[in-house]
Amino acid sequence: MRADGRRPEELRPYSITPGFIGQALGSALISAGRTRVICTASLEAQTPKWLKSGGWVTAEYSMLPGATRPRGRRDPGGRGKEIQRLIGRSLRACVDLPRLVGGDRPLSIVCDCDVIEADGGTRTASITGAYVAMVLAFRRLQAEGLLDALPLRAPLAAVSVGMVAIGEAKAVLPVLDLPYEEDSRASVDLNVVMLGDGLVEVQGTGEDGVFSRTDLARMLDLAEAGCKRLFDLQSEVLEAALA
Repeated sequence: MRADGRRPEELRPYSITPGFIGQALGSALISAGRTRVICTASLEAQTPKWLKSGGWVTAEYSMLPGATRPRGRRDPGGRGKEIQRLIGRSLRACVDLPRLVGGDRPLSIVCDCDVIEADGGTRTASITGAYVAMVLAFRRLQAEGLLDALPLRAPLAAVSVGMVAIGEAKAVLPVLDLPYEEDSRASVDLNVVMLGDGLVEVQGTGEDGVFSRTDLARMLDLAEAGCKRLFDLQSEVLEAALA
């Protein structure tokens, strides 16, 4: 049993509140345990100048200073920039960019992910929540006549997994969806992004030595099961929001 009472294969309690920011084209507040992220999707005035055809999706990521203890800085720094690139890559994987066009005008979407409370898994929660915000933005653009159809390939979600010593015996086991208490002492830390039944990106590090292919397979199995549960949650939230 883990410190918070979960089994190794259990997700933290999740909730997604759509339309959390009224001014945004699309928005959602995602809570993953004590980690909370506000995700918004907005229409940019123009696409990147180097883009030859189709539309574009990008992302920005930041933590509010009070999201961590001690107080953080508003400057995202190198870590924040690496995370926002991951979020942008992940979102683009689920969008049919050539179809992200309104009339004869290419469209550019930026998804902002602002962490208001951090307890591990902020990048994966950002991806999962930003997908919902982006779909809501696409629906809004469709209702306004700027999109003929939703330019989506498949649902997108992300979750963390790792190898962590748990219980009195301190047995090192693969566990799903790490809070900070586990993430800070994990011997292996893995972030997995999934698009439908396929992998988009896997970021894995042996924090304390190496890990085996067997361990990797076990962690990927946990991540896949976790992402499928997150797909179900996203579907339920979007169905209710668009009813």
